[in-house]
Amino acid sequence: MQKLPTIEHISKLPFFFILGRPRSGTTLLRTLLDVHPNIGIPLENSDLIHLYYKYRKVRQWDHNKLQNLFSDFKKLNFIENWKLDWESIKTIFDQASNIQLSFHEIIKIYYYHYQSEFTKEEIRTLGDKSPLNSLYSKELYQVFPDAKYIHLIRDYRANLASMSKHDVFSPSSTAMLLQWKKSVKQINKLAIENPKNFLQLRYEDLVLYPEENYAKICSFLDVKYIPALLDPDYRKKAISEIYNAAFLDQWQPDLSGKISTLNIDKWRNELDAISVKKADYIAGKTGQLFQYETVSKGYGLLFILLTEMKKLLFHLNEMNRYLYDRLPYRMKTRIKNRKFILSYRLIQFYRRQFGKH
Repeated sequence: MQKLPTIEHISKLPFFFILGRPRSGTTLLRTLLDVHPNIGIPLENSDLIHLYYKYRKVRQWDHNKLQNLFSDFKKLNFIENWKLDWESIKTIFDQASNIQLSFHEIIKIYYYHYQSEFTKEEIRTLGDKSPLNSLYSKELYQVFPDAKYIHLIRDYRANLASMSKHDVFSPSSTAMLLQWKKSVKQINKLAIENPKNFLQLRYEDLVLYPEENYAKICSFLDVKYIPALLDPDYRKKAISEIYNAAFLDQWQPDLSGKISTLNIDKWRNELDAISVKKADYIAGKTGQLFQYETVSKGYGLLFILLTEMKKLLFHLNEMNRYLYDRLPYRMKTRIKNRKFILSYRLIQFYRRQFGKH
């Protein structure tokens, strides 16, 4: 990969984010963009937002601040899966000492030096894909005001069905639906206010019309559209190098194959009637903004009361997350769970009384 020689060049590279809930096709889209010879987009890094909370006020980067950031970045949970040219990063940092740069400019150094399994030419734009960021779009836009944002939206019922298969996500279907609703509404609001910076795309449209939408994305990112990159043979070998077979089998069985439409309506057979009804009640109106039509006909009073009580638990969890985000960075890295936060006891009491769903 050709390396730009100065931090000034790297700091001026355009940056973009893929925003979307987990199990919404963001890994597929990241892979399709990583294949591109002019795009640098590392694997997931869900801790970027927490680094921002620590370094957001830094403008003058002296040697000590750069070394602290260097140390913190190496400790991030997801970075162990990245291949980074650490020596080149240190060299660039020597250039950056005592230069006035914002957090989003200095962070590009790491993303630029990610070593992809795909062949790269000149890197013309850098990107980030982390589903957690779908809950922090407002904060990201404040940090990266000149970045571009690709919002990938999937039917809330399909999203629920897919997330429910994996234990790493919330056991609460109510929480998953409310997170979908919250993130989609927040990003949609930003997209309406800043149309030049946002491209909103349905997962269903991406897999139904991959050529048309891949071309649209490339145009949005100001890179050349190369149709051959959609050929699964072009990415199969590299994917086997990036991910182990067990991960692909459990999480992304179709990633190295032809883009498939088979997952679009699987939720109709995977969700029971009550789950569909709850999904339509919680997220249906927001879903209609993106042509996802509800199938439920009515909601009884008891159903509404029970669902509203369960929604309260979600808001307690959001309080929990809000408090955690504002803890000192060093404390966050030492926390194995969040039980010490005051709202946790309220959440535990609520779960004992009303259940976790």
